Amino acid sequence: MSAGDVGAVVAGLLMLLGALFFLVTALGMLRSRDAISRVNNLSPATGAGLPLVIIGAAVHDLSAGDLTVLDGVKAALAVGAALVVSSVASNMLGRAAYRSQTELDPRTVGNALEPFEELEGHEHED
Repeated sequence: MSAGDVGAVVAGLLMLLGALFFLVTALGMLRSRDAISRVNNLSPATGAGLPLVIIGAAVHDLSAGDLTVLDGVKAALAVGAALVVSSVASNMLGRAAYRSQTELDPRTVGNALEPFEELEGHEHED
């Protein structure tokens, strides 16, 4: 087995594992009954699945001899951007879902900081 074959197998496994994260996320979203749970279920796909697929594609290109330095930088930037954007987007979606005051599924744990929400928007007086 040549180094190119090993690289292709590793790349395939990385991409398959990333796709598995997407599948598990999709199944979890089908089972979720409220918006906050659905936003929470996005984490495996955006936090692990997408980076694994991008890294798998880069490893595949590397094993085929087609990966340039620029392509490696693009892959690294894509992984970093995906992690930053997904965390910010998840935070904003969760916040919007919570503020919409839609009824939560009884299995969803409530907000432990709810008593302190009335302080939001008020300046601290010394």
